[in-house]
Formats: sequence, structure tokens, C-alpha cells
Amino acid sequence: MTKIGYSEHNDSQQPAIEVLSKLGWQYLSPEEALAHRNGMLSNVVLDNVLVEQLMKINSFEYKGKQYPFSNSTVQAAVNNIKNLPDSGLVQTNRAIHQELTLGKSYNETIAGDQKAYTLRYIDWENIENNVFHVTEEFTVEGSREKRRPDLVLFVNGIPFVIIENKRRDKNNSISEAISQHLRNQKYEEGIPRLFHYAKLLMAVQPNEVKYGGVGTPEKFWSVWKEDNEKEVQKLLLSKLNRTESNDRLPTVQDRNLVSLCAKSRLMDMVYKYLIYDGPATIIVPRYQQYFAVISTVERVKQWEVKDQKRRGGVVWHTTGSGKSLTMVMISKVLALDTDIAFPRVVVVTDRKDLDRQIYDTFSNCDKNVEKAASGTHLVELLKDKGVEVITTIIDKFETASRTGGYKDESSNLFVLVDESHRGHYGPSHAMMKKVLPNASYIGFTGTPLMKSEKSTAKKFGGFIHKYTIDQAVRDEAVLPLLYEGRQTLLTINTAQLDKNFERLANGLSEEAQKDLKKKFASISRVYEGEQVINEIAYDISKHYTKNWQGGVFKAQLAVPRIETAIKYQKYFESQTDPTLKINTAVIFTPPDSRQNHTDAWSEANGEAKKYWDNLMKQYKSQEAYEEYIISQFKEEGQEIELLIVVSKLLTGFDAPRNTILYLAKPLHSHNLLQAIARVNRLFKGKEHGYIIDYVGVLGKLDEALTSYSAFDEYDEEDLVNAVVDVGEEVQKVPIYLAAVWDCFRGVSNKKDIEALERHLAPKDKRDDFYEALSLYARTLQMALGTNEFYVLFSEERIECFKSELSMFVKLKVSLQNRYAEVISYKEYEPRIRKLIDTYVQADDVRVITEELNIFDKNEVNEAIEEYGKSPASKADFIAHKMKRVISENMQKDEAFYKKFSQMLEEVITAFQQGRLQEADYLKSVLNVRDQFENGYVEDTPNQLLSKPEARAFYGLIFEILEVEFGEELIKAKKELIAKMGEDIADIIEDSVIRDWKNNDDVINQMYNDIEDYLIEYKADLGVDLDYDTIDMILDRGIKVAKNNY
Repeated sequence: MTKIGYSEHNDSQQPAIEVLSKLGWQYLSPEEALAHRNGMLSNVVLDNVLVEQLMKINSFEYKGKQYPFSNSTVQAAVNNIKNLPDSGLVQTNRAIHQELTLGKSYNETIAGDQKAYTLRYIDWENIENNVFHVTEEFTVEGSREKRRPDLVLFVNGIPFVIIENKRRDKNNSISEAISQHLRNQKYEEGIPRLFHYAKLLMAVQPNEVKYGGVGTPEKFWSVWKEDNEKEVQKLLLSKLNRTESNDRLPTVQDRNLVSLCAKSRLMDMVYKYLIYDGPATIIVPRYQQYFAVISTVERVKQWEVKDQKRRGGVVWHTTGSGKSLTMVMISKVLALDTDIAFPRVVVVTDRKDLDRQIYDTFSNCDKNVEKAASGTHLVELLKDKGVEVITTIIDKFETASRTGGYKDESSNLFVLVDESHRGHYGPSHAMMKKVLPNASYIGFTGTPLMKSEKSTAKKFGGFIHKYTIDQAVRDEAVLPLLYEGRQTLLTINTAQLDKNFERLANGLSEEAQKDLKKKFASISRVYEGEQVINEIAYDISKHYTKNWQGGVFKAQLAVPRIETAIKYQKYFESQTDPTLKINTAVIFTPPDSRQNHTDAWSEANGEAKKYWDNLMKQYKSQEAYEEYIISQFKEEGQEIELLIVVSKLLTGFDAPRNTILYLAKPLHSHNLLQAIARVNRLFKGKEHGYIIDYVGVLGKLDEALTSYSAFDEYDEEDLVNAVVDVGEEVQKVPIYLAAVWDCFRGVSNKKDIEALERHLAPKDKRDDFYEALSLYARTLQMALGTNEFYVLFSEERIECFKSELSMFVKLKVSLQNRYAEVISYKEYEPRIRKLIDTYVQADDVRVITEELNIFDKNEVNEAIEEYGKSPASKADFIAHKMKRVISENMQKDEAFYKKFSQMLEEVITAFQQGRLQEADYLKSVLNVRDQFENGYVEDTPNQLLSKPEARAFYGLIFEILEVEFGEELIKAKKELIAKMGEDIADIIEDSVIRDWKNNDDVINQMYNDIEDYLIEYKADLGVDLDYDTIDMILDRGIKVAKNNY
């Protein structure tokens, strides 16, 4: 039988290099790459390559002749791109990106005539004029230590892509790769200089790939999907660029490398699609955004009326999948398209808050955007051809059309209409077309079009691109929505309501009955009655406080009218039971004072208006009130936990921590889909959005969605994965519990805690257990907050689920203590803690979070007594605490800590192999600990026992000289080497000043002083120290200094 062995290099890294080589990336060995960096590990640019390319792709014209840039100009350009001021990770990246895309102006003198000419770092027009390199194990010197990304891709010597490779058989390998990227971007422990240049970050293993930009949190790393298997298969079989033919099936890694790193694709994405979204994040397009933009540009280049009117169409991208950023990308790509002269974009919405949101998005992304303040202002902006992007509310076109009959007949105007189904085909749209008759109209919708709208959409060019709810959920671009119908909780006489409806509908046609049914929903004022409001508010209080309260996850409550909203608010405000107290606020449209103007306040009573007036006295204006309430809602904390809304904030409102939508009003079609999408955004620790329905919009979800009146106007395929019945998830609780127990397969006595803990001694087994437990705990937490759970399972079974959770949580804590693991509060932890606080007795689970000083004998003995249990568990506890201390301090004194690490491993292995009994195991571990505390290992000179810094320098010098001159000779000189360790420690101590690690002058002085000392001392030492050996001592010595001083 053939045995398959996986290693990171053979399984992922080498195949990636092979694919990249076939794509035209030239391989550089680590040694060659370092030579191009002038041997400097702190330099991340391939200087030699960049200089050569700048000379090659640049020239300037003077009096009809082409001239090369001078050597001094080229060197100045290299220095410029390497030495831009560090203004933070993303801001520095942005500044470098501008230099790379726009070039830099330099003065050149020909025949005494000096003029400025633009020098380009990249030839964006002729991609093949650039050079593309890939190297591996790219070591970079950080402020504290070296980091080594697996693969780095360079364009003209400038790092563009950073790849972390993982093997396919390792748990959570992609998450680990992303964590490495995130760590390496940090100033304290990473190599941020490399990320000042990077455009694309990839975490890859053969079966999975995710990618992101600099500053992208792990939750927002994306998958790329593209049907390119045949193309990749052909590439693998090819011998392009002097590679070997590779007869194997393409992996996900192969396909993604071709999709994202093919030279023309990568350069296109970097130049046209990359977006700097504020100061903290670089947005790399998701695949649906990239292909939607391509399809849109292709569409608008087609003509309805030759040379007069371009075609348009509709883009359906599910709410929450980045629709606004797609608009920004379209406007950017149109602006850079040489086939379209002076393109301009008008972004149209139907509400002020959406207009403000779109405007902010474009502004954050460095687009020159103006917001129309009025119809007259809109006309002024349209007349000003220097304004590239205009945002406006659709109503302003009515005023604009009456302002002197203004028309802009340009066919290079592109109107992007957000949530186009609402106003796209009505009177306002007609006014818009009157003002902009030849514009290309592109409608955007976050919800599927209804059957009736699809035929209308065809008149505008039909669909350009679709990204359905099902695709977005499967791609994890948005969260799945769990639906729970709770209308049965209410004591409402629904039979009487149905009887009244039948009487009203008697004799009406089927179409008229359907219309009446919609209107009848609004008749259900029963949901506005005091008794029903109290019932629903009480249930919300119980549900939210028991399952979600804690300041991390927030909720919305949708109600029929302003008056009802204020009744709910007063209920929550007057709650006297502290265990049911929720901090809430109302958000609704303010009263409109214009004469004869009807609005949401038309039926509101005096009490509601009085409440509003009081709010205005307190906050002075609607804007100030809303800004404060919404900001508190979006931030962590319990200041505002639940927003009560009527219609405002049920569309276009983006608050990722918004997790639960309580429905206490009937909603239909687009309004319902838009409302439930408020809780589908990605957020740390949030795996689902939750819809709690008190009015029975969808009942129990036991039929196809289109069979419900709320969705009967849609096609079934457009609603796949829109919402999932919570009952489906609830039924998974026993399945996930079985998966936890499956981690202990092979342990005969499942009640023997010591046996369970020893079974999980290998880290990979503990990782499997933690992952299974996390999934079980999160699913149980969700289930305990539903009514369905208590219907499906008996009280005894539910208690069993909770007690097993309690046992496993305690086992996890014990394991983390025993094996000295860092207690990890990962993103799901707030929910797990809430679950434990609510359903597990407080004294059931004791988490030992205090740091243990392994060198304090009394503290160690107390911890052992407190930890209790068997001698083996006590030994594991101390041994793994020591291993953690050793790991954390290894950089301080590698020689010293490495010896103790080996001693511990020998003792642990001896016990695991049965060569040591439990009592002897504990005795041996404590003996190692005592030596560790005293700073003693065999052959350490006595004068260094109380001088850890000097001992560190002694250890590294001894280790280097032992390799160079042999153990016997160097052992005889250990006292002399100890003296060297003390002297070098003194040199370093004399040089240290505040913030010296970031001061090149101080570091260079240290190098010089230590080098002078070594050259002078080598005669006393009696060995011939060559300069290579001295350099090795210097490099490692400065590293030790950085970790000790």
C-alpha cells in the first residue's frame, strides 16, 4: 500500500511555485532574492530588479527624441518608493499605491533645458513590459524578530502578493494561515514594512483558499469561485516557461492561483478594482463584484440607439454582499476605460439615509463625489463636467426637470439606481429620463425581483449579473437566517379574524381577494393593542436577556406605527425587574410640518408627538438624536441594546452586530426581504441572523417559501436559502453532542476523567475536541433560546444536554490548565460565556486565568494543591507551564531554553512510553523546574548564574564556536567565553537608550562596538575568528539584545 505523507512544502508550497512558474512568474531562490535586496533582511524591495526595470520601461521625449532617465533620477525613484513616511499600515500602503499607479515627476536636463517628466514604476498599459518574480521563505527582519512568509510575488521588484501555504491534512489550516498574515501586519511582533506594498494576501492549502487585503479581519476573507477547471488542467499539462508537464487533477489551490495570480488578472484587479475603504482596510474585490463590473462595462459598451444611447440593465446582488462597493468599482473602472470619453456617474437612491450612506462609501474610497442638496443643486452639478460622481435622491429630478427644462444628452452618463425596484419604473423615473435622456441606466437591487418586475426589467436590458441569496450564504459572504414563528404565544383570536376576512372577501374575484388580503394585514390593529404589546414585549425581554444580553449582540423590533413604537418603548422603560431590563430606543421619521403633506405621523396621537417633542428638547435635533442612538447601537456596550423601528432602518441600515430581528408587524415581499437582511451581516461570533416572528408572516416554514403570501410573487429559485426554519438547527443538538463524544473513541471508561484527559494529550486531538465542543455549545445556546427546542425534547433530555455541556466545559478548562494552553477567547466566546452564565451554575465552572509564576515554589505548590487530581495531571500541569514559559522566552536565550526544552521532552516521553511511574514523573518534572529556577544547566559557568543576559550571550557564542572549532577545544575555553558574555552584556547595557530598537544609529553603534571587541579579544581566546563567524555572532547577538533589553 502506498503511504501518503503530507508536508507543507510538498503538499502546497512546491505545487504553488510550479503553477506560478507556468503563469510566467520567474522563480528566485531565497539566496538570489536576498542578493537583490543587497543582503539586507530589513529591505523588502528587490532593488537590483527595480533599478533595471525603471531604466527599461521609462524614457522621456525632448524635441522629438527619446531619452533615458539619468541614473541619479532612477536611484531617487527607488529611494522614494522605499522611504515614504510611515503613516500607519493602510495609509502608507495607499501612499505607495498612488506612486505605483500615477508615477512620480522628476526633473531632467537636456542641453541646459530643465523640465519635469513622469517616471513610472509599473507599465500598466503593456503588462508584459514588467517582470514578475516569485520567491519562497522570504525572511524579513522585524522590530523584534524575523518573520518568513512562505511565498512572495514581486512585480518589477516590488512585493505585490504574499502567500501562506498550509498542508491539507491539518486542522484549521486556513484560519492559522490568516492568523499569520494578521500577526505579520502588526508593528510590535510583525513585519509591517512588507505589507506597506502588498496588494493581495492569500491563505492556501490544496483543498481551500481564502484571500483578503491588508487590514482585512479574518471574518471578511473571501473565497473565489470561477469555472476554470479545464483551463487549469491544460495549464498543468503544459510545459510553459520551461516547466515540467504535470499530469494530475487541478486542486482548489491551483484554480485560485490561476484566477487571482495570472499576470493580466492580477494587474487588472490592482489597477482598477482595489479600494481603500477608510483608514483601516484595503478592499480586494470579491468574485461576484469583479465579474459584475466586467459584465456591466461590456453591457454599457453596447448601443440601443447607435452612438446616442447605451444599453443598461439590472444587477441583483444579495443585500449584505457588498453592493455599494460594487458601485464604487464600476465608477472606477468606467473612469479608467479609454473607450469611454469623460464618463460620469450619477448614483440615485430613494431615501436620505441611503443617499448619505452611498455618499460616505464613495468618499471613503477616494472618489471625487458631490451630493445634490436640492433639484437646483443637482442641475448645477450636472452642468459642472468636472464632477465625476454625483449622489442624489430620485425625487430631486422632479425639481430638476422643472428648472428651465434642463437636459444633459450625453451618452457617457451612467445612472446607478440603488434598490431600483422601488422607484425605478414609476413617475420619478420618468422625470429622471427626461433630464438624462441618453444615459445608461443600471439598476441595483439587494432582493430578487418579483415576477411582475422581471418583465419590466427586460425593457431596461434585463439582468446584467446575479448573486443570489443562496450563493451569498454558501460563500459565507452573508450569514444564514434562522426563522422562528412565535405567533402561537399570543392569545389572539385568529379564528375570528379569519371569519371577518371571509365575510369581507365574499363575492370578490381571486385577484381582488389577494389585494384585500394584503390590506387586511394592515387591519390587524390587534398587534397594536395594549395587551398584545405587553405580551410581545415581555417575551422579547425574556428571550433577549436570557440568550443575548451582554453588549455584544444587538436587536431590532419592527412595529406597525409610531404610536405602537412609543408604547413598546414605554414598556421597556418602565420594566422594574432588573433581570428583564433592556436598554431600548425608538427610531422613526420625524413629523413633517409641510401643509397637506401626509406621512407616517398622519395617524399618530398627541402622546406620540409629545414624546417626540421631549426627545427634541433633550437632543436639539433629529440628526443629533439619531447619530447618538445609532452610534451607541453599533458599538459594543449596553447603552442601546434594541432599536424599535417602524420603517426607517429596515432597509439600507448596516450594523454588523445587529443579530435578532423581532417582527411585530406584517411585512411583505421586498420590504420583508430587506428587513430580514438587516441581521445577515458578518460579525465576530455571529453565525446566524435570527428572525423572531410574532405576527405569523411565514408560520412554521413547513412549505416552499413561495406558498406563503408574503413571498408568493417571487420565483422559487430566487428564494433558496433566504431563511431556514430554526427547527432544522435545533435537531442538530444531539448530533453535535455525539460528535463531541466521538473525540474519545477508544477510551473504555467514559467516566474516568484522567483517562479522558490523557487521551487528549496530543494537541491535534485537543483541537478536534475544542472545535466539536464549540459547535455543540453554540448550537445548544441557539436552541435554548427557541420554543421549538422545548417541543422537540423532554425536560429530562434538555437537562442532560446542559449537564453534558457543563461537564465538557469543565474538562476543557482542566485540559487548558493541565497542558498550559493560552485560554483562548475566540470570536464565539461571548456567546459561550452567556450560555454558561445562564444555564450552568456559576460555581460549576472555575476557569483559572491567573498567570502562574513558575519560578515561585510556594505559588507552584499552591496551584498543584488547588489543581488536585492525580500525580500525572500535576506533572503535566507543571511541565506544560514550563514549556510555555520556555517557548515565550526562547528568543531571549536560545541555548539555555533549548536545553530545558529537551530535558522536559525527555521526561514527558519517558512517562508516555511507560518508563516512568506517575510519582516519578512528578518528581522528575519538579527537579527540572528547580534547575530552571536556579538558572542552572550542566556546564554553565558559576559567574553567570545570576546574570541571565550575560548567560544568553555566552550561550550563543559557545554554540557558534562549538560548530566552528569543535566541542573539545571550545569546552576548554568556557571561562574565557563566559567573560566575553559578560563584556558584551556591558557593551549593550551602556548603549541602551529609550526606544533604541527603532533607532538605527544606536543599533549600528552596537554592531561596531561588539565587532571591535571581538576582533580585539580573539587573540585572548586563542582561535582565529573570521569575519563570517563575527557577523554570525553580531546578528544573533543584536537579536538577543532586542529580546532582553
